[in-house]
Amino acid sequence: MAPLQKFVKAAFAATAPSYQSTSKPVSGGSRTSSLSVSGLDVASVSLEEMCGLFKAEPADNLYLTNDGERGVCVYKPVKKGDIVLSIPISSCFRDDEPPRWYEHLENDAATEDEHDITDYERYSLSGWAIRLAASVLDLELNNSEGEIQNETDLKKGREMWQSMLPDEDILRASLPVHWGEEILSSAKCTALELAIDSSYFARATSVFTLTDELKQVLEDDREEIDLERKCHDALDIVQTRVCRVERKCEDGAQWGPPLRILAPIFDFINHASNRATGKGSANAEFGVENEHMCDMHEAKLVVRALRDIDEGEEVLIDYGDCARPAWRCLTSYGFVPDYDLNADASDEEPIENAAELWMNGLRFDVDPNSVPYDLVEVAAAQTMLDYSVDEEEFAQEEEEIENGMLTPLVARTIADRATEAAVNLVIETEDGNTEEDVWDAPEFVQAASLAHRLRWSQHEVLMKFARNLRGLCNPEPEEDN
Repeated sequence: MAPLQKFVKAAFAATAPSYQSTSKPVSGGSRTSSLSVSGLDVASVSLEEMCGLFKAEPADNLYLTNDGERGVCVYKPVKKGDIVLSIPISSCFRDDEPPRWYEHLENDAATEDEHDITDYERYSLSGWAIRLAASVLDLELNNSEGEIQNETDLKKGREMWQSMLPDEDILRASLPVHWGEEILSSAKCTALELAIDSSYFARATSVFTLTDELKQVLEDDREEIDLERKCHDALDIVQTRVCRVERKCEDGAQWGPPLRILAPIFDFINHASNRATGKGSANAEFGVENEHMCDMHEAKLVVRALRDIDEGEEVLIDYGDCARPAWRCLTSYGFVPDYDLNADASDEEPIENAAELWMNGLRFDVDPNSVPYDLVEVAAAQTMLDYSVDEEEFAQEEEEIENGMLTPLVARTIADRATEAAVNLVIETEDGNTEEDVWDAPEFVQAASLAHRLRWSQHEVLMKFARNLRGLCNPEPEEDN
């Protein structure tokens, strides 16, 4: 894949109309987008009760909405900089505190000491997902040993939280790592396919490790395929709901490796970009507060308002680089975000969204506001071989084209190819060998819908990219067709 290392910055004038979300509510993406909730009716759940059980504050200002997408809203306005939610780290699942049965099985010679696993095993970056998945499985196994203060409240809160998790089958269908080849190829995204090829084997290793340890701790003789599915479900929850925080002192000095935590209530907050403005943009940020050197007993995960949040407005945070571009967000969280293609971004910031463009057998990542230099060189070479180009116009730009510069002719060549690719993305693929009886299955519909949304997202990027390139060729803005 050709990385965006060198750019020809085009002073693109935005000729497209102002951004409008066409396929999602303005509340932004959701980790549980279009997912059903098992066990409890969302409308009947009291976040105030859950906050009390988890010792979270403020306990009386948050509620869940299920208007299109489940999200967290505020009853009363919150001023910029004020706390929206504060939950003790001790109430969260931590990757450095796996269940005791998992710790002991790390070492056959383990004793009853609480710290049987080594520090390397406890803080290993490669194993954090497995350790957190073990904690999720432990909750289902009801294997708590009363090690946590106020365990009764915490246990009740976690059980309530667990009952509100997405339907396992629909969540599974939302993650491309579980997709079949037909659905995956229908997304028409090479970057997605490469990412899934890589993550597939990592997931298989994690499932094997968890299954092997579960078989040793369970008394009943369960089928291995059932255990594997349980492990997959736990890893799905971890993949889509965990956040990463830094261990830092008040002076900003980092005293330990990053900590991955799964924080109930906090994980209900949806995603939105922090580069957009107004309603539907990220209005909050999070971090760890009240921590001390090598001591997180009093630490809290705190969500603070980035701007004033109005009464009844949904709380939205930016999920960060894992949510950019759209294919990576789908891979990580199981949804395709609506990003504002007109949002400003500095050269240091990752682009909001990108699409792949193939030219002369080479693949390029493009975004609406910049052109990869390597793409310009390839397009310039193609322009020189294009006999349909007006000879007089070519003569005026010949020297610049030979030097691989972005001239109007080269820009038009790239724009034509981008438009062709964009049209191809919205042409429905053949249904292939899919059996008719699965077409209406919720899981198939969920996966196919997400694949379609990703194609549409890339289509929008390529069309905006092509329009901006044509703006270089024609000073007067063109009317949208």
